[in-house]
Amino acid sequence: MELNTFNDILIGRRSLLGASAGLALGSGLMGQAHAQTNAKVLTVGGAFIPQSMDPANSGNGRAGLNLAPAYEPLVRTLADGKIAPALATAWELSADSKEATFTLRQGAKFSDGEPVTAEACKKSIEYFVAKKGPFAANLASMTAIEVLDTYRFKVKVSVPQPALITLFNGYWLAGYIISPKGVASANLLGAQTFGAGPYKLDHTATVTGKTYTYLPNEHYYDKSRIKWDKVVITIFEDQNAGIQAMKAGQLKLLVSDPLTAQSNVDSLPKNMRIASDPVGWTGLVLMDRDGQVQPFLKDVRVRQAINHAIDRKLISQALLGRFAEPSLQLQSRGFMGYDAALEKRYPFDPAKAKQLMEAAGYPNGFELKVGYINNTLSRFLTQAIAGQLKKIGIRFVTEEYQGFGPFIAAGRNKTYSALVFNSNSSVPNLARFQTLDAKGSLNTYGSEDATLTKLMNEAALLPLSKAEDAWKKVYAQAVELAWFAPVSAVHVCYFATSDVKMPQAGQSLVVDLIDVVPAK
Repeated sequence: MELNTFNDILIGRRSLLGASAGLALGSGLMGQAHAQTNAKVLTVGGAFIPQSMDPANSGNGRAGLNLAPAYEPLVRTLADGKIAPALATAWELSADSKEATFTLRQGAKFSDGEPVTAEACKKSIEYFVAKKGPFAANLASMTAIEVLDTYRFKVKVSVPQPALITLFNGYWLAGYIISPKGVASANLLGAQTFGAGPYKLDHTATVTGKTYTYLPNEHYYDKSRIKWDKVVITIFEDQNAGIQAMKAGQLKLLVSDPLTAQSNVDSLPKNMRIASDPVGWTGLVLMDRDGQVQPFLKDVRVRQAINHAIDRKLISQALLGRFAEPSLQLQSRGFMGYDAALEKRYPFDPAKAKQLMEAAGYPNGFELKVGYINNTLSRFLTQAIAGQLKKIGIRFVTEEYQGFGPFIAAGRNKTYSALVFNSNSSVPNLARFQTLDAKGSLNTYGSEDATLTKLMNEAALLPLSKAEDAWKKVYAQAVELAWFAPVSAVHVCYFATSDVKMPQAGQSLVVDLIDVVPAK
């Protein structure tokens, strides 16, 4: 479907969402309908098929939802950005930001009954880095882990990392500590859980790719936080099917997206609500920045033309409404590095875009290989961006991927030159690793820019309390390079029934399922 105008986008969104209204409810839910009569069962709808149940190979955020019940992080990031204890009760960052020392709580155990020790943490973190999964780049500078005693260990890195403690929360996955037995049986990690979280996966009641069932971990250190007799996560790649399941009383919580939220916000039954926070961005990532496969992307004028050709206000209003605002930055408002002045850099100007394309030697445009993950938001956004870029001669050749596994593999193989993606803003050091570093998960072609690298290294030397201006320069350079064409600063969205209470996501970026509790 090609979406070219405001009405086209609105009609397209409504027609496609409506077309899926009659889809069958997610596999496994019908057999679990009795669960809703038991207030002690938390039924959750997830948006992504898990890439793996192994923290070292998993997606994160919403894509890492299935890890959250079973794996306890070293620390938790709260909605206000503060760090709270989890497996670690105390931590210390050295003055040069190159060493983080953690003190573990005594008495914590993995679901297999083994104690959580400094040696176990060392093995888990080393395994995480050695697997070279999607977020191993965050710890690429790690030089050693030193065990100080049974419950204390030190992580050492070769370059300053003011956000080093944060790297070990649940969002960035390295802090999801795997038991020694799990590390020793790595072939089982993809389908079973070996964590120290409040629940453990019941693989006998789990259908991979569809429904995941969790039971309480009898060894969890704080049984007062185990509020449910069972947690069931069912995957809904089609969000409208998830909404129908929730309206039918088969879900208490649905992890969703701003497009689905906007489409349903005015038609929710009284027992449903939307919880949201502006924490992310969505848009087009131009991966082949050096023109290794598609040479035209090497020219910055082409990348800047793409940015000028996108009507961010139109797409944001038509698709995402009150759950987004037009933005061309990787850091959302309220996150370090955001600069309101940057929003003026690429005004919607198709004439300017055509001039840049002609100056770069591509007056007739070209075909652009674009990948996206099969989910509601990415499908609509791909169509909307394609409709606008076609007007300056850029024709999308798209490939849809069923989940993060095939998507990441295709990226490593350089199958696509650009991708439609949505991700979160974050502490700037961590956002840097994902988006801008040569080995980052959104830089699979390994592009580098000397000025950008210099600015990032200078900013990383500063404590976060003094780094605001330095990180603004980093993200200003990223905008100038036009490696990305963000469209909107977006909310993370959840549909919830009146059966549950839950906190804001805020600076924690996603809601931890351990904090979703019965309303009564």
